[in-house]
Amino acid sequence: MPKRKDTKEKKVYFRPREWAVVCKKAEYVHMKTGAFIREMAVRGEIKHYDMVQLNNLRMSFNRISYELNQIAKVANSTQSIYQKDIKDMQKQMKYFSDVMENYLSELYPDLTITDNIDF
Repeated sequence: MPKRKDTKEKKVYFRPREWAVVCKKAEYVHMKTGAFIREMAVRGEIKHYDMVQLNNLRMSFNRISYELNQIAKVANSTQSIYQKDIKDMQKQMKYFSDVMENYLSELYPDLTITDNIDF
């Protein structure tokens, strides 16, 4: 493989057990082994987060945005808003807040985001 002028090459040897650990860790964070070794050498740590909860958070946010838009359309056309629509929106916001708090509590265990929110 041709060597670029702006890079340095260093051969590193691993015992089979060590290499197995490197491969396993690189696979866990979805990285190639070379990139994993380079990141560990330069930064010393790699943080991996499960983004499934973030997807739930995004879907909740989209649902709330859609419902807010629908309520705004009705309010603009009829000049009134139904109590049921407000209650539904509050329920969605509570769900959204719970999902966000669950996700963030895994990242920051001491953080609570609903302390100042009244539902």
